[in-house]
Amino acid sequence: MKKHLLLIGLVAGLAGSFGCSPAKEEKVVLPKPRPVNTVVIERRDLPLVVNAVGRLIANREVVLSAQVSGIVESYSVDTGDPATAEQAVVILDSKDYQLALNEARANLLSARARYVAAQNAFQRAGQLLPDNVITPEYYEKIEADYKAAQAGVSQAEAVVDIQRRRFEKTVIKAPFDGLVIRRLVETGQNINIGDPVLAIADMRRIRVKIHVNEQDYVHLDHDDTVTVLIEAFPGRAFPGQVDRIGVKADPQTNTFEVEVLVANPDLLLKAGLTATVTIVVDTMPDAIMIPQGCVLFRENRKEVFVVTEDGRASVREVKLGRVEGSSVMIMEGVAAGDRLVTTGSQYLKDGDRVAVTENQ
Repeated sequence: MKKHLLLIGLVAGLAGSFGCSPAKEEKVVLPKPRPVNTVVIERRDLPLVVNAVGRLIANREVVLSAQVSGIVESYSVDTGDPATAEQAVVILDSKDYQLALNEARANLLSARARYVAAQNAFQRAGQLLPDNVITPEYYEKIEADYKAAQAGVSQAEAVVDIQRRRFEKTVIKAPFDGLVIRRLVETGQNINIGDPVLAIADMRRIRVKIHVNEQDYVHLDHDDTVTVLIEAFPGRAFPGQVDRIGVKADPQTNTFEVEVLVANPDLLLKAGLTATVTIVVDTMPDAIMIPQGCVLFRENRKEVFVVTEDGRASVREVKLGRVEGSSVMIMEGVAAGDRLVTTGSQYLKDGDRVAVTENQ
């Protein structure tokens, strides 16, 4: 009987103990802030540039041709050699031309002697005619002889000039300072009028021929700042100048041909090298530029995230402008001073708490 009463009391005591215990308070677990990197947006003047790739070509390149026929006697330059203006680069055998010139000069001396004799006779006839010492018919004959002698001198002078020019053309000269691109003849070779003998190029200034689209073409000007990078000379920039701007688009590519001049006083640059041309066509003041990787494309919207003062992510729809390298211009949506999320934005939602791990 006592055991039953003890058991009943124990059960009652346990029941009372559980009934009087207060309920435990449930805890709210907040998501951890997402780690992001940020940068403070700033305004800056943005150079608007045109970039194009082309190849170097000589400023001028000509092929010298023979202007008289003959045998190549010698040449003073070879492929790759420099040549100066008026330098004799190829010489033809001139013996026959020298003989022809000497003969023409001798004929000129004879013509002048005949002219002097005819002139004296004509002057005497003019004195004798008034006194009827000679007949008018004889005077006219003397006058005709004088005029013929005068014409003979002019003709002989012309022949001398022609033969002199032919003789001089046996020496082929460089038309300007340049480099010999190709020597096309050999000593002893018999060449005819018009045969090419030497190709020479002006390399003191070199050209880069590029093609630009119509959107960039309308901004080009001869005064634009130009920088040329050559693959063969990494890390070195060459200043250039817009020299020629095409006036008609290529119907196949719808691009315009533009030529840029680059000074090359040391003759380092050679025709055929690949070049990248950057032309600064304008400057946009107070532009906002951000890395292109910050822009999210979601459901036909272009968005970025900025961090608010209370440490939360705020989504902004933006309007994009010109792309320059790895950056893009923002026309609307953010302002200078906003803290832009540069990494980690792809995991964010509007209003998420963030933890900035690196500020730039």
